[in-house]
Amino acid sequence: MKNKFYKAIITLLLLSFASFAQETSNLAVLNGIIKDKISGEPLIGATIQLIGSYKAAVTDLDGKYEIKDIKPGDYNIKISYIGYADKIYNGIKIASGSPKTLSVDMVEVGNTLGEVLIEGEKTLVDLEDGKSKFKITSDDIKEMNVRDVQQIVALQPGVNQTPDGIQIRGSRAYETSYYVDGISAQDPLAGTGFGVGVNANSIQQLDVITGGAGAEYGDAVAGVIATKIREGGDKWRATGNWITDNQTRLWNSSSMGWNTDNVNFGIGGPIIKKKLTFFSSIDMNLTDEYTSVPNEPCITGQPCLTKDSRFKATQLVSSLHDNVEKNDISFSKLFAPRQDNRWANTLKLAYTIGNGMKITITNQSSLAINQNTRSLQVVGFDQVFSPGFQYRFSRNMDNATTYTNQTNLTSLNFKHFFGKQWNYDITLGRMFSNLRADANGRPFRPETIDQVYDAESIVSDPVTVYGNSPNPQIKYVNPGPGYVNNGGISSVWHDHYVQEITFKGKITRTSENKKSTFTAGIEHIEQEFQWADVDKPWVGAPIKINSQLSTPSTSVGSKSDIWKVNPCKGGIFINEDLKYKGIIASFGLRLDYWAFGKYVDDAINDPISPISEAGRLKYKESSLDLGRRFQARLLPNLNVSFPITDNNVLYFNYSHAKRLEHPRYYYQALNPEFQSRSFLSEVGNPTLKPQTTVAYELGYKSQITQNTAIEFKAFYKDIFDYVTKRQAVLLDRTGQFVERQIYINQDYARVRGIEFVYSQRIARSFRTVASVTYQIATGKANSAAEATLQIRQQGFVGANKERPLVWDTPIDAKLTLIFTPDSTWKIGRFKLNGFRFFLSSVFKSNNMRYTPQIVTYKTDIQRINNPNDFRNAYEDHPVLRDTELSQAMFWTDLKISRDFTVAKKLNMSVSLEFKNIFNNQNSQIVNKVTGRAYSDGDQLPISDRDPYYQNPQDNGEMPFDPARFRQPRQMLIGISFNI
Repeated sequence: MKNKFYKAIITLLLLSFASFAQETSNLAVLNGIIKDKISGEPLIGATIQLIGSYKAAVTDLDGKYEIKDIKPGDYNIKISYIGYADKIYNGIKIASGSPKTLSVDMVEVGNTLGEVLIEGEKTLVDLEDGKSKFKITSDDIKEMNVRDVQQIVALQPGVNQTPDGIQIRGSRAYETSYYVDGISAQDPLAGTGFGVGVNANSIQQLDVITGGAGAEYGDAVAGVIATKIREGGDKWRATGNWITDNQTRLWNSSSMGWNTDNVNFGIGGPIIKKKLTFFSSIDMNLTDEYTSVPNEPCITGQPCLTKDSRFKATQLVSSLHDNVEKNDISFSKLFAPRQDNRWANTLKLAYTIGNGMKITITNQSSLAINQNTRSLQVVGFDQVFSPGFQYRFSRNMDNATTYTNQTNLTSLNFKHFFGKQWNYDITLGRMFSNLRADANGRPFRPETIDQVYDAESIVSDPVTVYGNSPNPQIKYVNPGPGYVNNGGISSVWHDHYVQEITFKGKITRTSENKKSTFTAGIEHIEQEFQWADVDKPWVGAPIKINSQLSTPSTSVGSKSDIWKVNPCKGGIFINEDLKYKGIIASFGLRLDYWAFGKYVDDAINDPISPISEAGRLKYKESSLDLGRRFQARLLPNLNVSFPITDNNVLYFNYSHAKRLEHPRYYYQALNPEFQSRSFLSEVGNPTLKPQTTVAYELGYKSQITQNTAIEFKAFYKDIFDYVTKRQAVLLDRTGQFVERQIYINQDYARVRGIEFVYSQRIARSFRTVASVTYQIATGKANSAAEATLQIRQQGFVGANKERPLVWDTPIDAKLTLIFTPDSTWKIGRFKLNGFRFFLSSVFKSNNMRYTPQIVTYKTDIQRINNPNDFRNAYEDHPVLRDTELSQAMFWTDLKISRDFTVAKKLNMSVSLEFKNIFNNQNSQIVNKVTGRAYSDGDQLPISDRDPYYQNPQDNGEMPFDPARFRQPRQMLIGISFNI
């Protein structure tokens, strides 16, 4: 596979250098004068650069400059001078013949706080940035039909949205770094990749870096999503919108809606003119989700559901805020009226002190209450690529697991530009996240047990007899419906919180000629984790014998893992940016360090903790005792870009990145009081190395005209030291040898691919971006738990054999169209000005990979409506694991808006949105016999329950999970205002 990657690189080089053959006749000239805006004095030695070329000039004693031998075309021109804000003019058209004159007035840095002043339309491609980076501004977001950060990111090239979450270039969902105003916004214990929720209307700018992130970012093994919260402007402004799919309020139809309401209100403006600004917003997103509507056929011997049936709880209850024992659920009634309830609140203050100093304070909080199991992904333990709908509880969602996730992030940033060459940036932040999962708000466990809590599917009336028994004295009956029908409740009880206190400091010096920029910085994060994970918490509770007698408490659930730790991590980095004419090189080095804290250090020194002697020695040898035992790793990176012809740039990225594994892998069951007697119980391993990624990227950017641009990229990533599990024999606290599962670094993955992006703008009305990514992601296992399964099935796991990862999507194509017509666009006599159209389409060659099936034998199980039809035993192919591609996925969204001016300062807009407008049935749970989601009557693997072949040994649910498909067509109507 490496040969294919090298061939792609060679092809890219040939295509790039072919463009050297350019005409040299009819060359043009650019000239002008550069002056101080306030004094009018000429600036001597200012640099004028044609971005994406080698052509540049420096002003003389009179502030004049001249650049000759310019090929006619569209250029972006950058003017730089020490102590002044850079100024960029986009889309300057230079023609042969008479010289083009561009004279510029420059503004001192102290008045701009280092911002780059840009004139003209946004460029389609950044020829100065040697990264794979996409900038999405608030103006771009206004045109999209998106609700939050994840939906915006999912539209970018190289990004794949799966039931697991956002996956960038074949990496796992939790590997992407997520920042809000410079502070990490991830919950490292949830395993979802995201933490605090941010509504799209609160975003000023969103940067998505899929390659070449640089030394400033730690843990960026997959990519970086950096969100900047918007600030209040010079004038007071209020905005609001309401979007709903609840057509029952309009024409009593629910075929394209499931009780969804999205409401946003924001306000911002100056508190002290030109000094202090304020912005705040509140967001509410409520829905019953498409899975609330069943789509099951009527099966013989099974109850027949109608479209009036609903798979949803009567009321979700959050035990973080309500007390069920006292019958107080007022909080949940207010904040969790539907199946999925998401709230967000934003507050930002910005104070410009003057003399190049500015302070901003951001507070971003979010609350989510739902029954989506993907809210908590304990990495390596959960089923990979599975939607979060709890179908087993679908007939009684009041007893399913409810998740409450509340997160609060506060960021204080101080920025100061002093002198003409120096600036520094200091950020202090606190991120707190708490997640609770329980049986829909029920207490941890009752004081005494007097009923059955285990959720089961039992045989109930009407009872049906299975087949014809050869022994008339013995009768077999068909199983229960597969859904919880005995009043049992969810066995999950989980609670964790994360607190991170972050300090970041960065200082930058720019050389007098602005050709060199040196940056040094430090980041330190003090963490506090508390984890309580209990399975079947009622197990071990006192059992009520009579009104006066009960048994003693014997355990905390059938299995538990409880710990509180205080680790820390951070990094020290330096970066040097060098510019020579059009060549830009960036060299970075980061020293990452971390300490697991007193909990692990004490366990290492405790002879009865479940750690081998070799592990104790290895931990001490690989760490340095500074009060806490620290470990470190050095991470280099390099970015180089250079023009090959005017407006055509070639760039190269090379980087090392590391990421600590899920904390459970380090801390689980290290307490010597651990007494689990279960077979192959898991134990944490403090000697685990962090996951490491070595990435390469070669790219080509071309600004063909100001309105046409292309990008071509080839990338390759090696990911080392993924965690897997192995069996080990350890001493328990009684001095006996016991078998345990420990975590080790023996898994790995590789990702290689190519990416093409085409951007086009027609006048000011039409913009489109089309991208195609082809990639292959392979590895040994999809999760740590999968290795254990292979051991149990075949007695071993292959040490060096790679296979495709289940989320690997070879072809991912995206198209976005934005059309904002002016008064010249008409349909007949009807003018289209005021309308806005946004269309996005996604095509994927598959939605997931699966293992092909083979028929091993024919069973004696008969089809219920055809006694002569016997079921085939479809089983996994013993060798070709995850090699087949599931059915391709196609998805299209459309949004049409119409703007109105109601009064002098009041503008309103109405919108009509369609999600999945063509109503494509895109599979999420794949039937491995057919390669698509189950359809009524399909054959199934022998391990799955087939509704048409009744078997007394069946114990799973039917294959009609509504989440087996992604959501069907949804229509939303919206109204918004802007004052």
